[in-house]
Amino acid sequence: MPTSIPMSAEEIGRLRGELEHLKTTGRRHAREELVRARSYGDFRENAEFEEAKRAQAVLEGRIAELEGILGRAQVVEFGTASCVAVGATVVVRDVAAAEEIRFTVRATEHAEPGATVVTPDSPMGRALVGKSPSDEVDVETPSGKHRYRILSVSFPDARLPCRPPTEPA
Repeated sequence: MPTSIPMSAEEIGRLRGELEHLKTTGRRHAREELVRARSYGDFRENAEFEEAKRAQAVLEGRIAELEGILGRAQVVEFGTASCVAVGATVVVRDVAAAEEIRFTVRATEHAEPGATVVTPDSPMGRALVGKSPSDEVDVETPSGKHRYRILSVSFPDARLPCRPPTEPA
């Protein structure tokens, strides 16, 4: 039985929009390219036709992938103001290396270019989800075990920022 994929409503909407675009505009364009390439004649040596068929196969593969993701998608609410959840941007510090790293917790690997994404079911995601600023987590990585301290958690549009608890005076 396939497991559900926790996603924000915004992310589901974005994927649905991409799927609709691919099913309409994308398929129409692929058909037009196939018709154009067919008009060149001999299929045995028609590189344009082969390329149009390959592009159509890639398009249909992405449509199937999106349908699979959306079929298992489960809308989750943004986290509370004190914990990591899907949709959060998390800043952590590698305790040993004293290096800060910024992650976005997303249900899928598809994200904005340049963003470092972790999914809730990845080792880093499993360690972070449900934790709060100032918590420390241990994560087993290919290069060994690392300890990270959560510095801050925030959500899109600053709707639900998470901040470290204030130090007692």
